[in-house]
Amino acid sequence: MPHDYKSTVDEIQKVLKEKTKRYAFKKLEREVIATGACIECGSCVAGCPVDAISGKRIENKYIPTLTGECTSCGICYAMCPRAFAIQNELIGNIKSAWKVRSLREHQRQDGGAVTAFLEFMLESKMIEAAVVACQSSEIPWLPIAKRVTDKVQLYDCVGTIYSHAQVVSEMIEGFKEGLSKQAVVGTACNIDAIERMESHPAGFFTVDTEASVFKISLFCMESFNYADLTKFLKDDGIDIQDVKRFEIAGGQFTVNLDDSEKSWPVKELDSAAATSCSYCQDLTGMNSDLSCGNIGSDEGWTTVLVRTALGEKVLQGTLDAGIIEAEQLEAKSVRTVANSARFKKNKYYKLRSSH
Repeated sequence: MPHDYKSTVDEIQKVLKEKTKRYAFKKLEREVIATGACIECGSCVAGCPVDAISGKRIENKYIPTLTGECTSCGICYAMCPRAFAIQNELIGNIKSAWKVRSLREHQRQDGGAVTAFLEFMLESKMIEAAVVACQSSEIPWLPIAKRVTDKVQLYDCVGTIYSHAQVVSEMIEGFKEGLSKQAVVGTACNIDAIERMESHPAGFFTVDTEASVFKISLFCMESFNYADLTKFLKDDGIDIQDVKRFEIAGGQFTVNLDDSEKSWPVKELDSAAATSCSYCQDLTGMNSDLSCGNIGSDEGWTTVLVRTALGEKVLQGTLDAGIIEAEQLEAKSVRTVANSARFKKNKYYKLRSSH
């Protein structure tokens, strides 16, 4: 009996309709083909059930091109090895998703969930110290990594600083001094450094099995080089020492001053972005225990993605202790996070190769 290809395609379309968001060829063209990420495999051309895509040779380069009417079935995008169609590829494996709001004062941060989790862990002796990014006492908004051991020290460091801090180095110093249980708050790149120490045969945590670290990742589209950020603000008449709060939300970079605020599209700060950010494709920090950010939740709340059993324990413990309130995040809000993660991944394709 000949293989029934049509029934296979029908089943593929059914699965896509039921389980994923479907994207038209134009999205594939914009994100993969136009950026040069296409590997010329022909899966989109051969897989189109209505033969609307042709593989054209332009100067002997194979370029998938829409030559018929796209029905937006989603097969071409879903099967492309350079497209990001599956949620797990975008935000990693999660056990649950929440919107969380601290019941403590959190005037300098949106939602305050991260500080609340650390407060619970310190107070319940789950950890001996938490490593966070704080402001330098000498240079305004220059980030420094600080190890805090109690609630008072912790609340001195609330608020987000959008430049790199050496939190991993500070964590190691804590273990050198005899600590065995710490938490670290950082962006995906920091969390990846710790994960390397956990997974590599010669990694610190592989060798020292008595040491443990709880990893909290902050959503991050990009960080900024301190000197370049300072210059960007100065060029607009703002002294960084007058800034009370930084915030990135809805594609806008906002600084709050004493009696006013100023915003710019984040894209306008590309010249101030840290060079390492161009090579990162992880928005949420897939190797963490908890991932936290303001995408997907209402203003004043923190989106929290729970990834591990220990992460679940911390969230539930903080909730039971009356430090936070929390609600399960709706599926559409999780998709909002995934869409932002897709945007970050696709930015990687806009890099220009030297070859």
